[in-house]
Amino acid sequence: MTFSAQTRKDNIDKLKQTKLDLLIIGGGITGAGLALQAGAREMKAGLVEMQDFAAGTSSRSTKLVHGGLRYLKQFDVELVSDVAQERAVIGKNVPHVVQPSYMLMPVYDEPGASFNEFSAEVVLHLYDYLAHVEDEWAHYMVEKEAVMEEESGLRTEGLLGGGYYLDYTNDDSRLTTEIIKKAHDLGTLITNYVKAIDFIYDDADKIVGIKAEDTLSGEVFEIHASVVVNAAGPWSDEVRKHSKFDTKKKLFPTKGVHFVVDHSRLPVGRTIYADTGMDDNRMMFFVPRSGKTYFGTTDTPFEGEYKEPDITQEDIDYLLEAVNYRFPEANITLDDIESSWAGLRPLIQDEDNSDPSGISRGHDVFVSKGGLVTVAGGKLTDYRRMANDTFETIDKELEQLDQSFKQVDTADIRLSGGDLPDGMSFSDYADQQTSKGMEIGLKEDEARALVNWYGTNVEIVCGLKDQVTDSELPLKDALQLEYAIQYEMTLLPEDFLSRRTETLLFDVPRIKELKQPLVDHFAKQFNWTEEEKHKRAGEIDQRVSETTLSQFR
Repeated sequence: MTFSAQTRKDNIDKLKQTKLDLLIIGGGITGAGLALQAGAREMKAGLVEMQDFAAGTSSRSTKLVHGGLRYLKQFDVELVSDVAQERAVIGKNVPHVVQPSYMLMPVYDEPGASFNEFSAEVVLHLYDYLAHVEDEWAHYMVEKEAVMEEESGLRTEGLLGGGYYLDYTNDDSRLTTEIIKKAHDLGTLITNYVKAIDFIYDDADKIVGIKAEDTLSGEVFEIHASVVVNAAGPWSDEVRKHSKFDTKKKLFPTKGVHFVVDHSRLPVGRTIYADTGMDDNRMMFFVPRSGKTYFGTTDTPFEGEYKEPDITQEDIDYLLEAVNYRFPEANITLDDIESSWAGLRPLIQDEDNSDPSGISRGHDVFVSKGGLVTVAGGKLTDYRRMANDTFETIDKELEQLDQSFKQVDTADIRLSGGDLPDGMSFSDYADQQTSKGMEIGLKEDEARALVNWYGTNVEIVCGLKDQVTDSELPLKDALQLEYAIQYEMTLLPEDFLSRRTETLLFDVPRIKELKQPLVDHFAKQFNWTEEEKHKRAGEIDQRVSETTLSQFR
């Protein structure tokens, strides 16, 4: 089923004309999960996102579906249990995006160490137990020599040993996109670049819809719904400010920063999860991916522009000090950083805790005066449980209107790209489709990359070859762009470079050669003027400048 600019136009027309059962504000992972469940329950539902899908927090995480091992330090056992079990569910439903993998936690005898050998063993055993990990993926402990044999770059001073444990790799924006596409297939009316700018009230001052602005055309229109849900992540408080009733600040956003270097500069063999070594109660990830290694994250209180949170000199100094402490021979400098990203965690305000790292990553669902339902906080891995809890509140609101809908367990719904043939593993499917991709002219690594990115949708992607014969882009890029425009509601070049592909984060040098043919293709597709082309090309340059930290060089 196509999901294009034409779909967006049609959906906006339908949103204007239809009295919805449910309207969702926010197209990140939380809103996507709600849209999926609404569609599965056969509700008349809509979703609006003021930017592109996943443009906020949901494309700026550590890009893992992890169970929150570090939250056991805070004795948040219930959260870890719920979240850790979700990893396998997501992996089953979207196997091309979420893959199981052993990760390494080195154990050190040093000031501020989170675990010693005994407590590490206990915590990893508890982690396995809470997540219902099967024996084949059970954790195991190794001595110092085994850690150094595999990860020789790690600091040896104070190293006691390490533990290997199960967590899952992931691409956050791809996961969000696959959920959005499945929700669309199930009938939810979805559009990006539409912003909620005000609420509509009935005579009893109950919210019955929103005033919305198409941020691309400037058109303002109304959307009416029985229930409106605010799932705007870090922007949740900003959305609530549009209400005519007083609203108390609920969120305490913190900023997380990650840096990317070439894998040769930090040649880790697998994801490593380690203390910073700076006696600050913080742990960091070091993750190999696409010929690069990225590391992070910071966790600092944030005040400023939510849309593009700034990376500061303090962030740079902190992460460079931390990576060079843990890998003392690496000598990573600013010049080694190829790209970066900063995201905001929408944490719930905790007046009793001034340490950002200690604030719970749990979520909250509440109803404001006027009937606005808000879901805030939470983690990417926990999107289904957040949706379930939110729908308990939504259902209560609908009951007051004598409306009810069937119950559905989304654990049984394969996401877009996850419909593997019965009995076939993803590995076997990937081998099969890689061979087919090579038959249409792709290199082996290109064909495999497409399977790993699109799953079973790769058959549609490769089926577009005849439509891209005149493209100035290389075949792989041309296929991805055509698919992104026709099937993933991609409206701007930055959508494509930042979220429909991973180019902006993990392949920045290629943007120079891709930029002009990319802009030219969008211009032809959407009838852009020369002024519009210049504007969009400038936006690419600006994003590259920000991502590569050019202002600090």
